[in-house]
Amino acid sequence: MKVQPVSQISRRLIEAELYDELYATMSEQFGKEQALKVITENLQKSARKAGQSFAASVDTPNLEHFATVVEIWKKDDAIEVADISINGNELTIKVTRCRYQESYREMGLPEELCTLLSCSRDEPFAKGYSDKLSMIRETTLAEGGDCCPFKFIWG
Repeated sequence: MKVQPVSQISRRLIEAELYDELYATMSEQFGKEQALKVITENLQKSARKAGQSFAASVDTPNLEHFATVVEIWKKDDAIEVADISINGNELTIKVTRCRYQESYREMGLPEELCTLLSCSRDEPFAKGYSDKLSMIRETTLAEGGDCCPFKFIWG
């Protein structure tokens, strides 16, 4: 994964401004549903590429290396993690605070973008890292949950 000139959260906030403007323009021209579809496809494609890049930073992608991405996600207090553990082929991460979502709402982004801009990237990122990796997350802070309980399974 290339070294980013700014933290992950700084990058995401810059991107959020652009996606907000793009969403407004596309919604006017094509309708909200089509605009969200295109933005979702773009976010997921980008996330998959980022996962591939992260995997390329190690000789053999594995669950232990994948778990180190949390440090990138946490930089500049972007997220708070109450628990992270690897048990066999399962990595669990409990995110209890997400400044990404807080910041998107403070920026006044439409709610549908607030829940899309970060959350929709997680699973494609994992799949980009390795087709052996699957993700389960039943709720998110963005959806009103008390945490984001990630489970990544290597298999």
